Amino acid sequence: MHAGRQAAACTNEVSMQLFRNILLLALCAAVMRTGTAQQDTPAQPAGYTSALNPPCADNTIRSVGSIHAPLPEAYIWTANDAAVAMHDEPLGRLKRSDWKVEPHFFRRAFTIAKKPPKATLYIAGPRSARVWINGVLAAQLHFSGGHHFGFAVMSADVSGVLRSGTNTIAIEAVRGYGSHHHTNSLMTSWLNSGEVLAVKILSAPDGVVAPPLVMSDSAWKSAAVFTQGWQVPGFNDSAWKPVTSLGSIESNVDFFQWNADAGMYAWPGYLGEAPFMANCRLNPATITHQPDGLLLDFGREFNGRILLTAGAHDLHAHIRYGESTGELLHAPYLGDVPLLVPAGHEARGPKSGFRYALISFSSDSSGAGIYAEAIYDPVTPAGYFESSDARVNRIWQTAAYTAHLSMQDSILDGIKRDRGRWIGDDEVIDRVIADVYGDRRLVRAGLEDAIGPAPVMEQVNGLPGYSAWWVISEAEYVRRGGDLRQFREVKGRMLELLRLMEGELNAQSLYTGAGGGKPFVDWAPGLSGDSPEARRAVHFEYLLAFRRAAWLLCLAGDKADAAKYNARADAMAQAAQEYLHSANGAFGDRWQTNAIAVLAGAVKTAAQRETVWRVLARTINGRKPEEDIITPYYGSYLLAAMAKLGHKREALAWMRTYWGGMLDEGATSFWEAWDPAWAGPDPHAHLEADGKVGYNASLSHGWSSGPTAWVMEELLGVTPIEPGYRKVQVRPDLAGLKWIRGAVATPLGPVRVKASDRQVVVSLPPGVTADILLPAGKWLENGSAVKTESAESGARARLVLRASGNFEFVRQP
Repeated sequence: MHAGRQAAACTNEVSMQLFRNILLLALCAAVMRTGTAQQDTPAQPAGYTSALNPPCADNTIRSVGSIHAPLPEAYIWTANDAAVAMHDEPLGRLKRSDWKVEPHFFRRAFTIAKKPPKATLYIAGPRSARVWINGVLAAQLHFSGGHHFGFAVMSADVSGVLRSGTNTIAIEAVRGYGSHHHTNSLMTSWLNSGEVLAVKILSAPDGVVAPPLVMSDSAWKSAAVFTQGWQVPGFNDSAWKPVTSLGSIESNVDFFQWNADAGMYAWPGYLGEAPFMANCRLNPATITHQPDGLLLDFGREFNGRILLTAGAHDLHAHIRYGESTGELLHAPYLGDVPLLVPAGHEARGPKSGFRYALISFSSDSSGAGIYAEAIYDPVTPAGYFESSDARVNRIWQTAAYTAHLSMQDSILDGIKRDRGRWIGDDEVIDRVIADVYGDRRLVRAGLEDAIGPAPVMEQVNGLPGYSAWWVISEAEYVRRGGDLRQFREVKGRMLELLRLMEGELNAQSLYTGAGGGKPFVDWAPGLSGDSPEARRAVHFEYLLAFRRAAWLLCLAGDKADAAKYNARADAMAQAAQEYLHSANGAFGDRWQTNAIAVLAGAVKTAAQRETVWRVLARTINGRKPEEDIITPYYGSYLLAAMAKLGHKREALAWMRTYWGGMLDEGATSFWEAWDPAWAGPDPHAHLEADGKVGYNASLSHGWSSGPTAWVMEELLGVTPIEPGYRKVQVRPDLAGLKWIRGAVATPLGPVRVKASDRQVVVSLPPGVTADILLPAGKWLENGSAVKTESAESGARARLVLRASGNFEFVRQP
């Protein structure tokens, strides 16, 4: 019997033959090559595409849909019982390990033509299970939880209790621990609650893939109440109800969220990937032969797992992942993971985000092979950026790569933690995806998942501020993608969400947090829990959301509701001026609050703008007090606020210092949290996020990818005037750079811009018209004098392009 793949902890010396084989593999690696699915377009700089993709080895890129069919076995549970499906009011108590731990009972008859010489039972989902086959207690399985695994695969040899002909399996199960993250998706919540059971018996030794003799499906019966004799084959189960089936375990991307399926890595045949994803093998950049095993460095962060192949003997191994060597050696997020590889077969570790892996063996490893398998979205980029500043270029590419790593089966906040859909994180990632890839399917699915089914009865992700970011994200999706049909589908639910949000306001139109949800703003003192400062910042998030909601409703022809939420935003703006500003006119002394106030349009007068700027200017003037802590997440809104106040050069300077500081510390993707004070030999040990300090923080977090979108909007200056970019504004701004060039993806094709001090080149795809805002002066258009009109108080020259094509503007002396 074998529960949770608990292999021996001792480690033998790795054979030198295995080490030489892997070293040869590393030396032969084409580390920066990519597959044919992602070739550069002629307009992109050399090496651009490879910088945004994992460093795949040659000839290994495979579409998941072409190599793998979803497994047929299903997640099941007792009928009409799951807390999430019943909308049980104290659902949060599922986080307690002592709630809903009564046994649940499952039965199924099945027929096999001939008793196999070897048979293995697999169960996943429960924390404990007792299994009877043909009335004989065949297995007692237990999983203790921990290391971010909600449940794990438990297995047992059942060769001796099967028989030819009809068999009966009966299972007593206690719900698993689950992941307990807050999501509005029913299916994801269900899996995260731990109220699931997956079962199969294979006619093969442990770990070997074979056709199932029986598996969990809708033909099983269930009960939540004990009945005497329920385990025996002759028991009359006609009064038992058919199980509730959630569908096959790989049929829904909602099952791959929040590390909920991390423990499924040991389920024979399980990939846990959507068919549209791609796999490729990565070769290590370096290999170090350590006393504890082999330490592999893949050169940069990626999403994937370790894959081992066994030679003539069963292989027993332990693997560790680390985003840094400090995490790998001291506190790996998924712990020390045991892996059994049957002789002549392969086995995969759990999916995660990492750069380093430590692999040790407690059995003969001769003939074994070690690989990393990257998992990524093979979408082809259409947008790009390059400038005269190599540091800015590297920041842009690293941020774009960070966002691409988040593009998995769905948009994940981070590929290590939490591997889930946080809509605030997604608001940043969505804009990068739109600008670089023009891809809308993941964004649309994420918006749908985040708000959940009708009726909407709770805040998005359980956070009031994230409800506001859902509305803002929806508006950005429509503004960039032009998908009004999607908005009409979610409009009713958005109105329900808006009414929930209104319930958080008092008679003075101030956000109060009356609904009890956590007013999270940022991982910073006073902003990640209920406090006056957090409530003040969420007030402005609500104000911005109501304004964007009014815009959406107006587009849909709902003038009455549009007027209502514009009036609500007006009232909140007035309340901010009356109750939330400080004596000097700023909105307190925090970067985050003042930045979102600027973006919400609450900073009105020139004097107030100057006062707010003095707060934000601490980013670059060297007078940063200790409490000025900000994450790269809210840093993206700080960049946008600085630009809106007319300080793009200063914003670019801060970007070079702040995001560039992570690069200086060795970042290959951008981190969940960062402050220059944490620099040093092991910066990962000092990162502060999620109420913790250290390695728990993510070194690849999509919410940190904001510089990519900021550069596209503020330097290339490409923004939609009409939904879907049917009409765009092109306002290039060098912000002190010598030259810039790039393209922004749109539903109609990329809009390309190249600019220097004396020349601007714009390329518009068919169906796109543009307002062009050039620096003030006289310009030639394609060699001929062109008439412009004054704009922005004389700082810009405006002209309109009413047709697609290529346009070169040259400034006259």
